[in-house]
Amino acid sequence: MQLGGEPDFAPDSLTRRSHAHYVAGETLLDMIKENLVAERITTDSYRGLIRHLGDQDPTTSQMLKSILAVEEKHADELTDLLNDLPNQS
Repeated sequence: MQLGGEPDFAPDSLTRRSHAHYVAGETLLDMIKENLVAERITTDSYRGLIRHLGDQDPTTSQMLKSILAVEEKHADELTDLLNDLPNQS
């Protein structure tokens, strides 16, 4: 809003702008796998933004690196969950 735009949180708009597509899992295993896919897409997006910024905006780059670290931790936790679940066939 400070830049003169209007926030758009309409579900259809959010879906169109999303980097990852929502896929409903049928089982807990499916849900965790889909969440892991979304986390990987998210981390790739943050890495791309960080590369794009380079040294041009160190403050934003550092903020994105902090967010990336959290997203990577989420992906690691989901991977651990997958490894701990029985019957992963």
